[in-house]
Amino acid sequence: MKNWTKILLTFFLIAVFAMAYFYLSKITTGRILEGGPEQPIFFSHKIHAGDNQIPCQYCHLYVTKSTTAGIPSLQRCMGCHNQVAGRDVQYKAINIQKEIQKLKAYWEKSQAEGVSQIQWIRVHNLPKYVHFTHKRHILHGFDCSVCHGDVKSMDVVHRVGKLNMGWCIGCHEANAKDKEQLALLKDCATCHY
Repeated sequence: MKNWTKILLTFFLIAVFAMAYFYLSKITTGRILEGGPEQPIFFSHKIHAGDNQIPCQYCHLYVTKSTTAGIPSLQRCMGCHNQVAGRDVQYKAINIQKEIQKLKAYWEKSQAEGVSQIQWIRVHNLPKYVHFTHKRHILHGFDCSVCHGDVKSMDVVHRVGKLNMGWCIGCHEANAKDKEQLALLKDCATCHY
């Protein structure tokens, strides 16, 4: 009877951990394959990266130096928008100049009160137990669109890939140059250190 009790307890614990894993991964990874969140300021990557051809690394300047790409500072945004007021047109039901005025209001508040950032809502958010580094991938030669999709055509950034373990392993398998590199890329410690 003791063996059956151990087996049942083991299955119960596995089921509890599996349910907790799936529940927590949904909370921490947010939306998958849906439209992106509404941000404090309407920011169109289509206008900036697409129409105006501003490179990703101009705004996300830590992408080759750090684990995170980084969010541009207000100072970086204002570097352009002190000069560029935007067109006074409706764009997808948004008035561009009004959105730039919101940016300028954040800037003025930051100068007066020392508040330095807009509270952007993360779109690509991985669980804390995953240690992804942009630096490795960018220095390896991957274009941002491999994981983030055609951001240049997105008004509202949204996830295009699942960004889960299976998705990452599939990419590692497809891009390993040989069996030795594949073994390293599939080693648990590569992403879970």
